Amino acid sequence: MNLWDPGDIDDTADWLGTASRMAHVAVGVSNLDTGVCVEANEAFGRLFHLSRAQIVGHSAAELGIWPDAAQRDRLMATLRREGHVTRFEARYRNSLGETGDLEISARVIVRHGERFVIDFLTEATTQREVVEGLRVAQSRLGVVLRASDMLVFRQDAALRYTWVANPALGATESELIGRTDEDIMGAEAAAPLVAVKRRVLATACAERRDVWVAHNGQLGCFDLVVEPERDAAGRVVGIVCAAQDITRRMAASSTPPGTAVRTIQGMSSLIGREALTTRQAERLQRIDDAAGRLRGPPDPTPARERLRKEHAGKRVVVAEHNPVMRLMVAALLEEAGLQPIVAVSGVEAFSFTMQSTPALLLLDMELPQNGGVAAARALRTMAPPALPIVAMLSVSAPVGAALALDADLDDVLDKPVAAARLYERVLAWLSAGT
Repeated sequence: MNLWDPGDIDDTADWLGTASRMAHVAVGVSNLDTGVCVEANEAFGRLFHLSRAQIVGHSAAELGIWPDAAQRDRLMATLRREGHVTRFEARYRNSLGETGDLEISARVIVRHGERFVIDFLTEATTQREVVEGLRVAQSRLGVVLRASDMLVFRQDAALRYTWVANPALGATESELIGRTDEDIMGAEAAAPLVAVKRRVLATACAERRDVWVAHNGQLGCFDLVVEPERDAAGRVVGIVCAAQDITRRMAASSTPPGTAVRTIQGMSSLIGREALTTRQAERLQRIDDAAGRLRGPPDPTPARERLRKEHAGKRVVVAEHNPVMRLMVAALLEEAGLQPIVAVSGVEAFSFTMQSTPALLLLDMELPQNGGVAAARALRTMAPPALPIVAMLSVSAPVGAALALDADLDDVLDKPVAAARLYERVLAWLSAGT
């Protein structure tokens, strides 16, 4: 048993009374064997609505402050056995008959052969009510979330998911918790989403954005709200987000985005004027060679002339991960009088197609994270059935060919795409839709 004997303290110092009166929490001193209280401070009196004169000289049983005698018996048994208790939870009753919760920390001391108990009492009713209120609120929130399709989640300062409700796009809670968006989707696909979240962490200002997300071969558009989460000191320690699936609403939108029409004409000559390393010069030569193969003979082909005459101004989405190939194909289509819209991911391919209502989609089946397959499957579900989707595949990608067939695409173009072949197939599909 751990007992404290302050035998060296001067008797005239009234150390028990001084110690209790100086404390800011409720403090009472009682005889362990008789239970009679010998000292109590003002906070003790306020807690039980009793004066010091009403408390001193009486036992807890006489004061009626223990509504549950069994709790008092357990406390006293622990003190006799251990010599101290920490944060013992108990119910109390004051002189007005009101009850509440206490946390009791107490220690047995020995003075002149007598054992005394110093009790430190903390009123815990409000804290318990807050905890219970939070429990009830969380329970009710859980019911609301389960009855809705709202995705709600929290991420820490490193953007790791720590809590999630109603995961979307076929994801599960176990797939998300402890991981970042880059872990789940890949750095390239996650970049636009992560940029919004990092900006909220850096500025501590909430943001609301429409974002496209790909996961498990599925694409979705979400109305995303990102709020900073702060600790007690006001520091931003993470983000809390809510996201509503608006994929179908976005699919119904017909507002075309600004088209990303690019050309590489003159690019090689401009770059060639700069001082280049041997490696850079070799890369530039490969670009020039690829341009020559893609552009074909300098004279206009019959198919290109027909495209200019019969289909000028029609929009064609070009989704291609290779930047050189993407720019080359876009330039060829532009020369044929068409309006190319370039996309670099499956998410962009889906978004641009749904919003700009193109006449044709040229879809790279080697986009990161199987983005081509995901875009094709989503478009087959929500886009007009008459939209032709033509896969673009490297000749050495048999797996990609299988994916194209699995995604129910209309045609396949081998890469690198020769100008004559590109014009021929684009003309065939645009003419078929008229």
